[in-house]
Amino acid sequence: MARDLLPMVRQALSGRYEVDREIGRGGAARVFAARASDGRLVALKVLHPQLAASVAAERFFREIHHLAPLEHPHIARLIDYGEEDWVLYYVMDYVEGPTLKQHLQAVRRAGIGDTLRIAHDVLDALAHAHARGIVHRDVKPENILLAPQGAVLVDFGIARAVSQAGADRLTRSGFAVGTSAYMSPEQIAGSDDIDARSDIYSLGCVLFECLVGRPPYEDPLEDAVLRLHRTAPVPSVLERREETPQALAEAIHRAMAKDPADRWPSAQMMRSALPELEPSPR
Repeated sequence: MARDLLPMVRQALSGRYEVDREIGRGGAARVFAARASDGRLVALKVLHPQLAASVAAERFFREIHHLAPLEHPHIARLIDYGEEDWVLYYVMDYVEGPTLKQHLQAVRRAGIGDTLRIAHDVLDALAHAHARGIVHRDVKPENILLAPQGAVLVDFGIARAVSQAGADRLTRSGFAVGTSAYMSPEQIAGSDDIDARSDIYSLGCVLFECLVGRPPYEDPLEDAVLRLHRTAPVPSVLERREETPQALAEAIHRAMAKDPADRWPSAQMMRSALPELEPSPR
């Protein structure tokens, strides 16, 4: 599929972008490195043409709608979007650096300082999105890029405006939407009342994995992982990595509370509770 799509994208966008190579893929879309007419490097996300008349296309356009008002140094910025010869696309700033998932695969556990910086950066990004009524709903290591300027949150493909709660036909199919290792209990339950606290739970799971080297709940069966999120006690970071600062461990523990009412009410409040960053660069 990717072999056929690259020449098609090159031809369709030849007057606007010089498309170089594929740098990422999902079930419905591909991401390419490209150069704009002014020479700058960009990331080009393209919906596979076979899905242009499907619900995936509606989700793709919704992602564009959600990204458009977000202007933050820790969120990949939307630059352009359109359709050419059945190629639906949008363009973002190119972010140099590995995903957090790739980083953890290489080092297993992140440093305490690196984990704190990731927490500060992603919480800043989430606070910006939440203030504009957008819940990401898929905060996970694959969707966090580690750029020289800090962590950058990407992929708002299943994001939802809080105002759409109870009326989101794209995700009211009886199935939970998200990634099982990082999903909040209310996401798993298919609740209509998903808000900022669901993203805070997911980030708590991500930060736990950064420090411990594995997600908080593991099982070969995905259904078992989902059940653990809903019923198992919140695991202790300090029991698994005793040098973790108390304030960071407590912030993660509260972020992962089963009941949203027991979590941090906002990303900004969680960020304020974290230890201060060291002045030295990453």
